[in-house]
Amino acid sequence: MKEARKVILNKLEIKLNIKFNNIELLDTALTHSSFVNENKSIMSNERLEFLGDSILQLCISEFLYNNIKINQKDF
Repeated sequence: MKEARKVILNKLEIKLNIKFNNIELLDTALTHSSFVNENKSIMSNERLEFLGDSILQLCISEFLYNNIKINQKDF
């Protein structure tokens, strides 16, 4: 990661009042795939987005399963 990018991400940390454990992971999370198409040596956020979507789906499914009672005759 270029030094200028690190400076920008550090400013973001200050502005949000959050200290990220892994600045490279933050950089990847904020990198859209359209930017990667122009800069092949950089990873996009698609893998992280897929992981996040999967975790969200699991959490919502578990909540619905445990909290919504459905009568078996309805199926």
